[in-house]
Amino acid sequence: MKPQYSRQIKILNVLITLFFFLLIVCSVIASAEPVISDSLNLQFTTAHLFSDSLAAVQTGNHYGFIDNQGKIVITPQFDEAHDFSEGVAVVKISGRYGFIDKEGKMTFVPQFSDAHDFSNGRAAIVIGDTRENHFYVDNHSRILINQQFGATPGFKKNMTRVNIGEFSAGKFGFIDRKGILIALPQFDEAQDFSEGLAAVRTGDDRTGKFGFIDTQGKMVIGFQFDAVNRFADGLAAVRFGDTLTGKWGAIDRRGRLVINPVFDAIGIFSEGFATAKTGNHSIFIDKQGKNVFNLTFAMASVFSEGMASVKIGQQYGFIDKKGAMVIVPQFVEAFPFSEGLALVKVGNLYGYIKRDASMVIKPRFSAAQGFSEGFAKVVFTEGNKNICGFINKRGDVVITLKLTDSIN
Repeated sequence: MKPQYSRQIKILNVLITLFFFLLIVCSVIASAEPVISDSLNLQFTTAHLFSDSLAAVQTGNHYGFIDNQGKIVITPQFDEAHDFSEGVAVVKISGRYGFIDKEGKMTFVPQFSDAHDFSNGRAAIVIGDTRENHFYVDNHSRILINQQFGATPGFKKNMTRVNIGEFSAGKFGFIDRKGILIALPQFDEAQDFSEGLAAVRTGDDRTGKFGFIDTQGKMVIGFQFDAVNRFADGLAAVRFGDTLTGKWGAIDRRGRLVINPVFDAIGIFSEGFATAKTGNHSIFIDKQGKNVFNLTFAMASVFSEGMASVKIGQQYGFIDKKGAMVIVPQFVEAFPFSEGLALVKVGNLYGYIKRDASMVIKPRFSAAQGFSEGFAKVVFTEGNKNICGFINKRGDVVITLKLTDSIN
């Protein structure tokens, strides 16, 4: 064969190989087509919790998504995958981030050096490799806010924090969903909006003071607090004094002190109550700061679904919103009710109870989490192996992950 023909054939082979390589790459970027599995007991290396009815899973070095029957609906093909939020998930391919919808189709091909989850119809992205190139995209695949600030990603109540300068030493302000600056970057710390107000601080974390601004950027509660919690149920806990000797009270949305600063700590208000600490004891207070049940506990959690876990001595039980002990202390640990069930620990194992204290899922898990979207993530023992997976509300293991190390 003549040398020129040999070279032409080699070149042709290279071009054909390159064509098929580009075809594969383009198909991955253009669309992540669903692949349905017949197995309900698939094994994955890792798995996230369910969000928007889907969970990110890892097989080998790639991430995909399963539905709540354990079936693969988006083929594992991504180097990284976030949870779905508002019907869209962040994914990473070849060092760049993009977005997919719940059918696996690309709404933004991977092109960003960083990307964050959607919140209130907006997601923060970075174009290029410097933090000054922050933009926001909407869920119609439009890049719509080109602003010159660094971002604290995530819109809350149609607002998001922005900053100039280094994150640890910069100044914070707020923009709205249209990118309009509603509060100049002038604060040394800023928290997210909650119930129409956001806590902001001037000065450092040792001597600075907190106040609150409204959604117009107006200072409505002056700088006077050494620490604050977000507003919930119309109240925010505030501290006067330093970490060791300061006392906590609570203010309303007009800045009026409605609970005097006499407590060592006050939690977030939930369902009309908050936990408060006095020395080594926990109590429940109402919105006037009264110990509503005239009871003290070693520990107490927030109310959730009308009940709260409390610790008496070395054991946990549950009280209702009248202060009645409806589930007597008997557990090593107890967590808030979620979707009608509460995670409890008996001996060294975790199980789940109903509101009538009946053990609907027997303690057999070495680690477990609360239910979300009908599923809970658990770890259990099979032979000499630990297995991680998801259970349904009957306690059936419907999805398992890859076996982990042997137990000694």
